Amino acid sequence: MSIRHLGRLALLLGLLHPAATAADAAPSRPQPNLDTRLLVGEAARADDGAVTAWAGLDVRLGAGWHTYWRSPGEAGAPPQFDWNGSRNVADVTVEWPAPRRFSEQDIDTFGYDEHVLFPLQVRLQDGTAPAHLTLKAVLFVCSTICTQQEVKLEADIAAASHRPNDQALIDAWRQSVPRETAPGLSITALRIVRQPKPQLLIEAQATPPLTAPDVFVDGDDAVSGGRVQVSPTADGGVRIMVQVQGLDQANPAHPLRVTLVDGDRSIEAGLPVNARAGAPPAAKTAGAAAPPASIWTILGVALLGGFILNFMPCVFPVLSLKLVSLVDHDPAHAPSPRPAFLATAAGIIASFVSLAAVLSVLKAAGAQVGWGLQFQQPAFLIAMIVVLAAFGANLLGLFEINLPWWISGRLGSASGRTTMAGHALNGFVMTLLATPCSAPFVGTAVAFALSQAAPQILLVFAALGLGMAAPYLGLAAAPRLAALFPRPGRWMLKLRTLAALAMAATALWLLIVLADISGPTTAMIVAAALLLPALVMTGRRARLRQTLAGAGLAVGIGLALIAATGVQQPNAVGQPAGIAWQPLVPADVAAQVQAGRTVFVDIGASWCLTCKVNEKLVLDSAAVRARLASGVLALRADWTSSSDSIASYLRSFGRYGLPFNVVFGPGAPGGILLPELLTPQIVLDAIDTASTVPQPENHKT
Repeated sequence: MSIRHLGRLALLLGLLHPAATAADAAPSRPQPNLDTRLLVGEAARADDGAVTAWAGLDVRLGAGWHTYWRSPGEAGAPPQFDWNGSRNVADVTVEWPAPRRFSEQDIDTFGYDEHVLFPLQVRLQDGTAPAHLTLKAVLFVCSTICTQQEVKLEADIAAASHRPNDQALIDAWRQSVPRETAPGLSITALRIVRQPKPQLLIEAQATPPLTAPDVFVDGDDAVSGGRVQVSPTADGGVRIMVQVQGLDQANPAHPLRVTLVDGDRSIEAGLPVNARAGAPPAAKTAGAAAPPASIWTILGVALLGGFILNFMPCVFPVLSLKLVSLVDHDPAHAPSPRPAFLATAAGIIASFVSLAAVLSVLKAAGAQVGWGLQFQQPAFLIAMIVVLAAFGANLLGLFEINLPWWISGRLGSASGRTTMAGHALNGFVMTLLATPCSAPFVGTAVAFALSQAAPQILLVFAALGLGMAAPYLGLAAAPRLAALFPRPGRWMLKLRTLAALAMAATALWLLIVLADISGPTTAMIVAAALLLPALVMTGRRARLRQTLAGAGLAVGIGLALIAATGVQQPNAVGQPAGIAWQPLVPADVAAQVQAGRTVFVDIGASWCLTCKVNEKLVLDSAAVRARLASGVLALRADWTSSSDSIASYLRSFGRYGLPFNVVFGPGAPGGILLPELLTPQIVLDAIDTASTVPQPENHKT
């Protein structure tokens, strides 16, 4: 429920307070001292023969009281007018003088204090006959308390009358009604900027200069504007930014009106239903089509994205396990590898469905959701490190897990070979390691799913799992393909050793991530807790010298890799200098773009291997470094640990995972989203497009 609805609920509860309580409090209850009059002005005949008369609802309140504008803000309610009972009246148009803002703590309301006159344009049915105007008005007025006042007023209107009237007073108040043009005041630009959050951008010129401008947004009950942020422009005008609530997911359902008020001056402009018509386009995607909207198309995208996940860097270590299991297959023991492939596929699909269920529950509870966010949790990292270390030790033959005979008899062999449960666990771990990677098409599918309800989340994630499991389902359908692998032999010992090293390297990578999140002490404790039993198991199977040599080698490699992550590599002779990264402040991006700068944004995390690949192969390439050093503002944020601001920034682009790169500039103020896997050419083309200065044009209002 919005603040506006809460405010109106509080107002209604106050109005419904029992009469007895009101009577008891009457001696000390402040009174609005409401005084209303229905004034009548002149009537005039237009060229088409229609007769229009002017009237005015004059409202006077006691000191400290105020009533509301057509859009009351975050509390209160607008006046209500009922013209039933009027005679010879076709319609009545209410004009609204410029409001002012009333701020009570963090709640803003809009209206008028102590005195206001609402000009009324009355169109007569028969211009040759007199008319009778009957008004039943409901006014909501507030001071330290709020109350509802109902008045009934009547007035006679004589057609084309020249008798003394109140037209001068009505005209005086009509001067305070905002129009599309105003002497000495103009709006030169009006558009919505959607990143990092939807904001209304107004550029205005005024003579004399504006002193205390304010902006009011209305026209759609679901959309409201916040307080203004004013900054000068190079041409002597002002730039006004107003945060807009209600535009996070879609454009407004109704046209918006924007009212700029500065003291006695005011001007009004319209913003079309399609906000892009008066605004820069929303973020475009480089090298990809617009996101599809059909659920069936999204399911197809999810299938393709899941299949591509098999080839992402995050999954390579676990794929080595599957390779070992393939070449380790013994036809004499198990005539067909089909059950193993089906078990792996089942583990992958089940893990995706489980992940979807967890995300649905978290989303329903209002928690932050995204792709790969479990890698921000130390407990998850420790569990994965333990599992990977166990896999590596098992591949080296340091220990075997023998299940009870009644389980092993159902799930597989009891001879130490991988059981069906082991294959399913393999698929489960493969899925968990895949989540830091946002492969092509995966981001589109995940963004669609996480913006929908639980059933759609389950469907899309099941499709992702089915896509990732497709190779194993294909091998299960054609198990003879497994016969293409070489026969078992001594070379398998080397393969198992390589697979074990891949497991150890992955565990070491997660230890580094754990050190980034929880500190090096926690990572060292976990490493010691794993290294000690590994040494004991190794000592039982190898000589002391080999054990000590292996331990020294493992510790040395670990220390070298950890040290390497903190060493700044020097630039080679003739290579461009390193990128001068600055911290990302989402609220400052729009101002930098308005100042004519090109902005490159990179968001990564130490647990995102695809981010590291993009950084080493693309962002650190000579061509990209040289381009970023030539007048491009490079901004970077680290999402290794949880951050609500980064999550909100990603969601504003429809993204829920990493890698994330976007380029802004005069030619792309809404941003150009880059794909998950970068190439130097993609980055350079996006920067060139964003840097192109468009032809200047004024935004008419």
